[in-house]
Amino acid sequence: MKIAAALGFNLIDYPGRIAAVAFTPGCNYLCPHCHAAPLLANAKDIGDAGFLEYLGTVKEWVNGVVICGGEPTLQPDLIPFIEEVRSRGLAVKLDTNGSNPKVLARLLAENLVDYVAMDVKGPDTLWPDTAGVPGYEAAMRESMKLVARFPVYEFRTTVAPVLRAGGEISFLTVPEMAAAARLIIETTGSSAHKYYVQKFVPRKDGLLDKRFEAFPETPIQLLQDIHAEVLKHIPNTQLRG
Repeated sequence: MKIAAALGFNLIDYPGRIAAVAFTPGCNYLCPHCHAAPLLANAKDIGDAGFLEYLGTVKEWVNGVVICGGEPTLQPDLIPFIEEVRSRGLAVKLDTNGSNPKVLARLLAENLVDYVAMDVKGPDTLWPDTAGVPGYEAAMRESMKLVARFPVYEFRTTVAPVLRAGGEISFLTVPEMAAAARLIIETTGSSAHKYYVQKFVPRKDGLLDKRFEAFPETPIQLLQDIHAEVLKHIPNTQLRG
C-alpha cells in the first residue's frame, strides 16, 4: 500500500491504545481548510515495507495502527495491508471522509477494522463547500449508516472557516453545527453516537486554500456554544482540541 508519511507511535490518534500512524497519499476531496495539503498531490510514496518492519521492532508496546490520509479507502491495496497488520495482533483504526461506502461495507462485512472515525463536513447544505467538491452527498450518508455499525466508531466535525457565497469566509455557526448533529441522527436513526467537535488549527504553508491561513484557531467561546447546543441532540458530544 502507498504510504506518504508515518508516525512512530503515540497515545493520541487511537484512544486507549499506543498506535503507529500511516498516512496514505491522495484524496478525492479538496477541503479548503485541509492541513494535509502535502499528502494530496505529488506526495512521495515511501512504501509499506519500512512501516511493517518498524512494527516488528515495537511489538512489545505498540498495540494499534491508525490508517489515515489523504483518504485511505482510495488505496487499492488497503485491505491486504490491513490483513497484514491484523495478522500481527494489532488493532486497526481507520480515518475516512466517508466518500467510499463500498470499501467500508467490505471492511465491515469481513470484520477487518476495530475503530472507524468519519469526518462529517458540517450540515449537508454546505458539503460541496466544506468538502471542496460536489457529488458525494449520497455516499457520505450511506457511509454514516455503515460507520454506525462498526464495533467502535466516532463521528467528528472540525469547526472550520467556510468559503461562502460572495467570497466571505466565516466559521461554521452554532445553528449549522446543530443541523449537522440532526443530520447524523436522521441518517442513522439514532442519537447514541460518540461525536467530536474539533477546533480548526491554521498552519502556515500547509492549508489547501491559502486564504484560510489568515484565520485564527476556532474561538473557544464558539466551540463552547456549539458544544452546548449539539449536546441537546447528541448527548455524547465532546470537544476535542
